[in-house]
Amino acid sequence: MCLILLAWGQHPDYPLVLAANRDEYYRRPTAAAGPWQEQPGIIGGRDLLQGGSWLAMSRSGRFAAVTNFREPPPALEPPRSRGRLVSDFLLGPCSPADYLARVEQQGPLYRGFSLLVGDRSAVGYLSNHAAGYRLLEPGLYGISNALLDTPWPKVVAGKDRLAALLAASPLDSGGLFTLLADNNSPSLPVGTPANGDALAGPQAPIFIRTAEYGTRCSTLLWSDRAGGMTLLERSFEPGRSRWSEVRHRFDDS
Repeated sequence: MCLILLAWGQHPDYPLVLAANRDEYYRRPTAAAGPWQEQPGIIGGRDLLQGGSWLAMSRSGRFAAVTNFREPPPALEPPRSRGRLVSDFLLGPCSPADYLARVEQQGPLYRGFSLLVGDRSAVGYLSNHAAGYRLLEPGLYGISNALLDTPWPKVVAGKDRLAALLAASPLDSGGLFTLLADNNSPSLPVGTPANGDALAGPQAPIFIRTAEYGTRCSTLLWSDRAGGMTLLERSFEPGRSRWSEVRHRFDDS
């Protein structure tokens, strides 16, 4: 039950601000964010099982992030890993619009996903659970394991808190990490049925910690007016509050 919060064109000094939690089974092998051995111009985490990524950035000012969809397992596993959606964008030359148009035609090759890709001039969104891609207007956006801006409590609460943090310059990385570390269940919006769903269960909080599954890392990514991009990530020990932290930056080149 991952979460991505995105502010696009909402701060005078930071055109892009992204705050994300990756939730995964503790047993799944993972590498913390760092330069990719085969492509040192890309920085991001790596899924060591399938080789893809959930969030990464490139020296050329591109970024991509993906979440899965809350749905039953398919009868037949699709052939491609969703993590390739991130790496393929960063490794290729396509604009966000061209890339998403191509991926839209390949939607059945993946299990359900929501995908964000962007460069210094545009940010786009696509899900294989909806028709068509979107180039996003400046604004605040949130994704968990459903379509963009589906009003799950953690999405609604996260967007509200992100807006408040951006209103207080300069960028507060500590405040963003505090937002992502909230392990309290947000209240359900009026009219949202609980029905024993993950919206109201142990996976409802922004930060998840259960016996076998939880928030593996919290990542901040932002661009600045000079054209640089910074990635700051905390990786958490399974079931514990301790973390290790890495910071990487690409200057405009």
